[in-house]
Amino acid sequence: MRTLLTLAILAVSAAYTLLPLRSTAPVVPACRPAVPYVQMGDEPFPVEPPAAADASSMDVKAEPAAVEQALVGGDDYDDALFEEGSIAKEALKSEIADGLKGAKPDRAVVGEILLALEAQNPTQSPATSPLLNGKWKFLYASGASPGLKALTLLMKGAKSAPKSPSGADLVDVGDTYLTIRPEQPRATAEVKVRVLSFENTVKLASKLEAESAVRLVEMYTEAQSEYMSLKLPFQAPVEYKRSVLISYLDDEMMVVRDAAGRPDVLMRVAEGGNFPSSDVDAASEAEAPGAS
Repeated sequence: MRTLLTLAILAVSAAYTLLPLRSTAPVVPACRPAVPYVQMGDEPFPVEPPAAADASSMDVKAEPAAVEQALVGGDDYDDALFEEGSIAKEALKSEIADGLKGAKPDRAVVGEILLALEAQNPTQSPATSPLLNGKWKFLYASGASPGLKALTLLMKGAKSAPKSPSGADLVDVGDTYLTIRPEQPRATAEVKVRVLSFENTVKLASKLEAESAVRLVEMYTEAQSEYMSLKLPFQAPVEYKRSVLISYLDDEMMVVRDAAGRPDVLMRVAEGGNFPSSDVDAASEAEAPGAS
């Protein structure tokens, strides 16, 4: 009897315990969106396919002129190239304005300007162009031909020679010119040398033959001296032949590189007969007389 009473008391106390009960998460009913399905009769509601695009509106063909303008760049692109070439030319003129007799320009600067200038060469076939013909003045020379080496030695000797009591140079070397004609021998380089009051003009004649659109072969034929009309022909075994590249040519300037890439820069002189700038493209398409 006592045992039953004890169990009853324990059961009643468990029902009114002060310990917190473990909370349980509220049950949230799962909701799924209802997808309506419309059906008429036994067949589902028909869905129309998207309308096909109009073939005439999709078949767009660009005009050939528009395609060419997009590829080439149009007039604005040509103007930009012309402006870039003009800037490079003016910068080169400023750098080598003193010519062969002046201060030696920075070779790296000249090389950098030449790269920009040669990229805008307006003459497609300079080696066969009649623009080659005329009289040119050397403004910059770095080639290794015998003629240029002799000229370099002559100019160095003139600078180191003593002066006269009056202060005048005992030896003076004038500007160097290159004249190119249609007939062979096409090229004649000349320089005037003065020793005291004695003046003499030394000339070097050579043949020029075009081997490609940009490459010429130069072969010395004879050396001449106006003093006593001396002539020294170049015959075997005393012969010299080299290949040169015309990397830039227009109606005003010419850049010539030898096989090692050393550049010479020449400017056309007024008495040589300038070509109009409008004739550059037309003249570049014609083969120069005596080019082969």
